Amino acid sequence: MYRALITAAAAVALVIGGVTPATAAPSSPSSAPGAPTSVRVSGAADSATVTWGAPKSGAKVTGWKVTIAPAQHQPDQGVDRLPAKARSDRFGDLTPKTTYKFSVRAIGAKKTGRTTTVSYTTPSVVDTTQSLFALDASGNVVRFAEDGSGVGKVVAAKGTGFAADDVGDVFTPSADLTSILFHPADGSATRTLATGLHLTPDLRSDVAGNLYWIDSVTGAVQKLPVGSSTATAVLDLTATGSGQRFWTVTPDGKVVAFGGTAGNSWVTGTGIAPRSLNASSGLGVGYPAGVLADSHGNVYLDIRSPGAAGSWAWYQLKPGATALTTIEPRLAFEYGAANADGFSLLQSAEWCTAPAEYPTSPTGCKVDRTIPDKLVVGTGGKSTVAVSGITAGSRGPNTGAASDDGDVFANVDSGPSAGLWRVPASGGAAQQLSSAQYSRLLVI
Repeated sequence: MYRALITAAAAVALVIGGVTPATAAPSSPSSAPGAPTSVRVSGAADSATVTWGAPKSGAKVTGWKVTIAPAQHQPDQGVDRLPAKARSDRFGDLTPKTTYKFSVRAIGAKKTGRTTTVSYTTPSVVDTTQSLFALDASGNVVRFAEDGSGVGKVVAAKGTGFAADDVGDVFTPSADLTSILFHPADGSATRTLATGLHLTPDLRSDVAGNLYWIDSVTGAVQKLPVGSSTATAVLDLTATGSGQRFWTVTPDGKVVAFGGTAGNSWVTGTGIAPRSLNASSGLGVGYPAGVLADSHGNVYLDIRSPGAAGSWAWYQLKPGATALTTIEPRLAFEYGAANADGFSLLQSAEWCTAPAEYPTSPTGCKVDRTIPDKLVVGTGGKSTVAVSGITAGSRGPNTGAASDDGDVFANVDSGPSAGLWRVPASGGAAQQLSSAQYSRLLVI
């Protein structure tokens, strides 16, 4: 487990609740499965795992429905549907000092069985440590400790397009893009998770470990639920038109896509309202260059300017809005990252006004590219902390990653700070994790 409890309260907890009667009894002994047996829940850090046994009577089980309440931060409103062979389900991103109810119900061919409900109260302190995953120049997936300790460790070879879950498991597309390979966190043998797929080399994941990708044949976003080998389409992108397209998945499982052209750009997704973006000038919004999102409905868009300056800038699209909100008015070489609660931005102190002035020739622009602060945009508004020791590299859509605690990770491609960096949530001196180049940063 890589999300480990840091405090002394690391003991596994077990609380068993009562059985909640079904609203109506099945019409015959064989029309519905019986209630699951031996239902238990155990917790560690900010997660809980529910386990159960098969019913002792009733119809054949064709699947399971497992729910959590309250469902805040959970994908699919806290409802998991699992195959018949499943005997456990795990829920992450739980809130400290909160009582959760977990319900397990067998599904039959004709009817569902009775529900069994168990309760679990999270500890008052559930500090966790996450992992940073990144792709090195050779295409290997490398894991770093989120707190900056130790060195990176290769956890999967040839992992272009990888995803990971919050216990350290890594998922990669096969070389022929027809299968998803599962690399367990415990280092055991790699195995095939699902096959017969039409993958693009670009997997995504949510906090529960559900996997997402864009189908190379249909163009729709597919979802592979935890414990299943069958994917379902969750977002049709075929009607979004031409132009660039970027997409992301929030920790709670919302798919968000951003694309189009400078004069006709759009945002769509699951759990958010699809909309076209309004521009304040005749030049249009700008060219789509990247997208991030939090779990509160805010979308963060990286846009390349339609004019000659060649700038890239991050904007906020608030829930339901069609007009963009400027996050920071100054232009800069900048790095954006998001977690469930908001967005973080690292920016250089100054900016070159035209691409021809930047960056390496003797006559190139000599502006100050040091990063003096970290700006955070969240549900509580904006805040800024001072940063030192890191200098921006090239201009472009530089997308990093952010931990739950607000640490920001960025790869600087050139200049005196080239390499992989960690900027603590509290600011202060930035920490270089590696002088090598990495891409596709993911903290989970």
